[in-house]
Amino acid sequence: MTTLRIATCQYEPRIGEVDHNRELAVAQLGKAAAAGAHLVVLPELGSSGYVFSSDAEVDATSETANGRFVDAVARVCREHAMHVVAGINERGDGCRYNSAVCIGPDGVMATYRKVQLFHDEQKWFAPGDGLVVVDLPWGRLGMLICFDLWFPEIARGMALAGAEVIAVPTNWVSSFKPTVYDERGFCQGNYVAMATAAQNGVVMACADRVGLERGSQFLGASIIVGADGWPVAGPAGHDNEELLVADIDLASVAAARQRTPTNHLVESRRPAAYNAVVVGSHTGSSR
Repeated sequence: MTTLRIATCQYEPRIGEVDHNRELAVAQLGKAAAAGAHLVVLPELGSSGYVFSSDAEVDATSETANGRFVDAVARVCREHAMHVVAGINERGDGCRYNSAVCIGPDGVMATYRKVQLFHDEQKWFAPGDGLVVVDLPWGRLGMLICFDLWFPEIARGMALAGAEVIAVPTNWVSSFKPTVYDERGFCQGNYVAMATAAQNGVVMACADRVGLERGSQFLGASIIVGADGWPVAGPAGHDNEELLVADIDLASVAAARQRTPTNHLVESRRPAAYNAVVVGSHTGSSR
């Protein structure tokens, strides 16, 4: 495969309604399959909703990485020979995790557990402790979730492990943001995804959700960014269900990393020089 068709599904899960959310995800995947997608990304915590009110609610909506939600997605993957990255409220190892599961025609291939938990997520979930890159028929896929984007080491670690595409299930919210959208309708997450793609020479596929949930407004604005850092689909609308589809020439990843004939985003790195030295403001001496 030289051209990868990527889709992101933007829609509105409902808090606590696991049966509805499972059926909605299957319906969205049907639309992506009809569009010929090879790789599909669903929003963060699409199995459960996001704004929990109690520990009991989080627990009641959690499931294992091979539970009913993932099983339903796997059936679609088998039928259409595609791969999906889905955000779930995962129960496992005696903890709960905000997770992304990579599912293919043969079932679950890998699970990534969100490392950088955002605000109230820290009440409900344990943080993950490692990164995941998955070998797929077309190449290597990394996964990260929402707030992970703001920590560049995560995407860089995946790129150094050979990731060519990074799937980003996300729930971008208006909370704590003095500016929610700019004059073009881009949210900050769009720009962070673009910068991440440009810095690492990776394709970024960000699937956000929409809607108002217990006072939290979700931003939509899902986006697919090429390895050169420029959008190839989106941003999507702010409050509507929307399917983004983009065809990616996988050769563009290698081309993007070769920034000039003599500069390469991976091979030109100089890690030994990346140590900050604090210089005294008055003496000019280092310490």
